[in-house]
Formats: sequence, structure tokens, C-alpha cells
Amino acid sequence: MGLDLSLTGTGLIILDGDTIIKRTLIKSKPTGDLPINELHRIRRIVSEIELEILNFDEKEIPPINVAVIEGLAFMVRNATALVQLSALNYMTRALLEDHKIPFVIVAPTSLKKFITGSGASKKDVMLMETFKRYGVSILNDNECDAFGLAKIGESLLSKSNNKLPEFQQEVLNLLKKQI
Repeated sequence: MGLDLSLTGTGLIILDGDTIIKRTLIKSKPTGDLPINELHRIRRIVSEIELEILNFDEKEIPPINVAVIEGLAFMVRNATALVQLSALNYMTRALLEDHKIPFVIVAPTSLKKFITGSGASKKDVMLMETFKRYGVSILNDNECDAFGLAKIGESLLSKSNNKLPEFQQEVLNLLKKQI
């Protein structure tokens, strides 16, 4: 499973091999200016993630072996947003731990490098390379990132990564310490 956590549109993709089993964009808007409103918003997002990962027929979707979460982008100019994203990130980690789903954290630059070969790629390049590399047309960058994260998870669990390009193997070697 790949999770691109966002306050406005969290992307969630569950893969089974090359098949997208579940593809969801969890949208959210602020509901007020009070700190408690921020907490309620974050809790709603985490609750929706929980519903998505628990609300399926096990005959259709195999158990989730690993969740791959995009790490925080510390270059964000808005400190309030960074604090809220940090809360969302850690509450999601707690959710996954509660459900015994192991997770891996991937830096945004590592995700970009895994998909495009460059850690500095823009969103449009990510969308294009996802289509070229995997034949998957995704028009939303949050879902695209979630797909890339799910592919990283799939590759981390695979025994045969020697056929992957060198730049993807470099990313996987950095992440294997987390499993």
C-alpha cells in the first residue's frame, strides 16, 4: 500500500502485483480556525484511511504486507501546515501499528528518484514517468505519489529486484534498513 498523506487530498493505492486493487483520494477541507478543528480534521483523515484499509472483502484484497508512506517535506514554507502534516503522519503510523501493518517512510526525493531517476523531478514528470514506466494513467499527483510508494513497497518485498534500473535499486538499498 502506498500513502501520500496530505491535508487536502490523501492518496491511497493498494496493489496486488500489477493490479490496482484500491485507489482512493481522501479529500479534506478546514472547518474552522481553532486548534481543535485542526485535530478533528486530521482525525477524520486517519479514520477514512482506516475505513479504506479495513473495509474490503479479504477474498478480493490480500492482506497488506507493508505500507509505504511519503515522509515530510521539510522545505515547506508554512510552519502550521508542517505541524499538521506531522500530526497526520504520526497518527497514521499509530493506526498502522495498531493494525499490525508494517510501514516504511520514504523521503520525497527518494520517491521521485525511484519513479523518474531524479530526486528533483516536478509533478508533471512524475505523472508522465508513471505512465511510461508502468502504463498507468493517473491525473492526480497525490494518487500518483501513492502509486509510486506502493511500487516501492512491492519492490521491497520482492526477491528479484536485480532487473530494476540501478537508480531504483539505489533507493531500495537505502530503504531496506527500515524493514
